Amino acid sequence: VFERRQDRKEKIGDVAITKDMIHNIAAFPLAIPLIAGPGAISATVLLSGSFPGFGAQAALVGIIAICLVITYLVFVLAERIDRILGQTGRSILTRLLGVILAALAVQFVADGIKALMAA
Repeated sequence: VFERRQDRKEKIGDVAITKDMIHNIAAFPLAIPLIAGPGAISATVLLSGSFPGFGAQAALVGIIAICLVITYLVFVLAERIDRILGQTGRSILTRLLGVILAALAVQFVADGIKALMAA
């Protein structure tokens, strides 16, 4: 019984992550669905439907490009931003963005109900 436990500990020690492995780690695609996931795609489709005409659609594409640049800068400066915000700042920002997201969702639902009632 004790020998198996020792063997298991040795196996865990053999596969421990080294500093070299940490520096060469591949990007895990967890953030990709958060950036270009169903919510972002739905918001883009809904906004493009509410902007008739070529000029408004071009403005939407420009806004998306600006958002991409901002996202890139946030990724590059993430460690500094994290240090500046701290735990309390992150918590406040998370809650604030959650309220904004909820407000957008309520507005889209209200617009949909209004359009349904008008039809």
